[in-house]
Amino acid sequence: MIQSTIMTYLIVGNSQEKIKGKIRELIIKLWSREVGEDILEEESPDIHILNGSNLNSIGIEDVKGLQKEMVYSPFKELVQIAIVFHAEKLTTQAQNSFLKTLEESGNNNIYILVTPHERILLPTILSRSLKIYTQQEREVLDDLNAKDLLEMDLIDAFNKIEVISKSKESTEYFLKQLELYFQGILEEKIGKGIDVKDVHTFIQQIVNTRAKIQANGNKRLLLEGLFLDLTREIAP
Repeated sequence: MIQSTIMTYLIVGNSQEKIKGKIRELIIKLWSREVGEDILEEESPDIHILNGSNLNSIGIEDVKGLQKEMVYSPFKELVQIAIVFHAEKLTTQAQNSFLKTLEESGNNNIYILVTPHERILLPTILSRSLKIYTQQEREVLDDLNAKDLLEMDLIDAFNKIEVISKSKESTEYFLKQLELYFQGILEEKIGKGIDVKDVHTFIQQIVNTRAKIQANGNKRLLLEGLFLDLTREIAP
């Protein structure tokens, strides 16, 4: 049974229908009353939503805006609820700001983070959250990271890409992983005074691929093309 004393919940999954179902179940428990299936569309004064679906990242100013909405006491319900969709897009700075919010919030503020995969969030956020999965089995990308795929042979990589590309959420998550992987290399090279032009090129290729996918390009073909471009230029 979900305990109402918990302030932060992390819903992990890809299915929007199942995610909305889990959120509704939470709201029913937190408010101790029944709510309709369209509760998220009803614009309740005690539900505050930060949706990152159309954002490349969720920055600190976005989090501060949500914080301002949560300053006051609940309007009519037992608690007020803040929901962050696509929490994997929170920048590190935004996540740290969010942590400060959790430390300073009262018991009448509840936060729900939603993401297709939790591993991209800071360990300090994960440790403060009760995880709720929309399905019992782990997500497709549980045992995959960017470095793994880039080191696969062509057949294995394309098989994995076929699985990843079946959903928009897993595709976006993987592109974010790739971007973070190369950002890590970028920072390391800068620290050593090594030329970073090639890494900037890789990151731009990832950004371009994301833009094409968001414009309804074929996810599988675009990811396969990105894999070929990256591995061709990385190869010695």
